[in-house]
Amino acid sequence: MPPRMDSFAPLLVAPPPPRPPAEPAPHEAALRRALDAARGVSLDPGEAEVWRFHVLSAEAARTVAWLLARRIEETTGLEPAMAALDQMRSVPGWVVVAARRDADAEREAHYRERTLTAVQRASLQLWSEGIRTGWSTEMALEDPAFYEAARMDMDTEVVLGVLWFGHAEKR
Repeated sequence: MPPRMDSFAPLLVAPPPPRPPAEPAPHEAALRRALDAARGVSLDPGEAEVWRFHVLSAEAARTVAWLLARRIEETTGLEPAMAALDQMRSVPGWVVVAARRDADAEREAHYRERTLTAVQRASLQLWSEGIRTGWSTEMALEDPAFYEAARMDMDTEVVLGVLWFGHAEKR
């Protein structure tokens, strides 16, 4: 007799199949300008950039969305997780934002502050060009699978959130 598949099977068995993004290569030139605006955040003399903006490919975004939906499923159940997954799949652009980790808690807090200022500048630049953005700190997972999907180094970076950009498909 085959194993019983319960109502949680859609999320527990495997990641969803690939789905094309709502927009091909969403807003590349505008994103470059937004990242340039983020780089304009003043740093202390001699300080290297303390943040990283990881622009996710469509495949990486699908994987991250699936991981986030699994987290939602654990706390609120299958139906809200499926709804969130559907919503996340419609977002054309994903940037995972990370700050540099540091053993000195005060210095790491400073890095986080600088990173969030950079996020604000990038978001404002995108908005100034008519490109919607959204920021979520709830999407920051301290999970090796999340870091791997985003091609990040868990030892040197800490995820602060996800900056979504673009115009989601109409439903």
